[in-house]
Amino acid sequence: MTTWIGTNQAGWDGNEIGFHSIQGCTGLVLQTDNWIAGWHVGGGGGGNDYMYTGQSKIAFLGPAFLAYVQAIHPNPWPGAGLMAGTNKLRIIHNGHDAWETEVEDFAGIFGYHGTTKGLNLRSKVGAVDSCDVVITKVRNDCQIRYKRTSKVQHTPQTPAQQLASPVMTIYKNGPLADRQPIAGPESHSAAVVRTDSNAGQFHRARWWSTSRHTV
Repeated sequence: MTTWIGTNQAGWDGNEIGFHSIQGCTGLVLQTDNWIAGWHVGGGGGGNDYMYTGQSKIAFLGPAFLAYVQAIHPNPWPGAGLMAGTNKLRIIHNGHDAWETEVEDFAGIFGYHGTTKGLNLRSKVGAVDSCDVVITKVRNDCQIRYKRTSKVQHTPQTPAQQLASPVMTIYKNGPLADRQPIAGPESHSAAVVRTDSNAGQFHRARWWSTSRHTV
């Protein structure tokens, strides 16, 4: 089952996460041997003066995401200073000019050094539509699939499912104070609205669709 992550939320799963409706937002992914975690940064993480802090949104709220993955049970994030290898970073965006800076800020949260990969959705869905993205852990790598949000039908969580969800909110102006349970139900599951052209499937992002950036 996919752990769906809405705007300004963080979530994790042992096998698969999904970002619900990426348009101007940024999807950040951290993968280890044991799990895959994501942060859906509302409005993107660029700029250098989020909430008049003199920092980007990712850099300022980064400690909240770090605390989140350090609390994953079992196998919490082991700490900073790890080289690229079994741990991997990904960024998913919709034509952000400064995506390299965003992923550098993300890497700085963990003291990560190595190659990162970015997927630009602009060529897939254009500048207007939003996109749902599913990231699946495949051994020591991941598979990314995407679909226009308008072609994906979501089933909301029940109150019990929301209570059991690992998804938390990260937003506003206080990194640790704003790492809170989500206020409303997120998606529990999703299915592609079948048409003649899509056969009811997400599209798979091929390796040549991604860009590399060393941090």
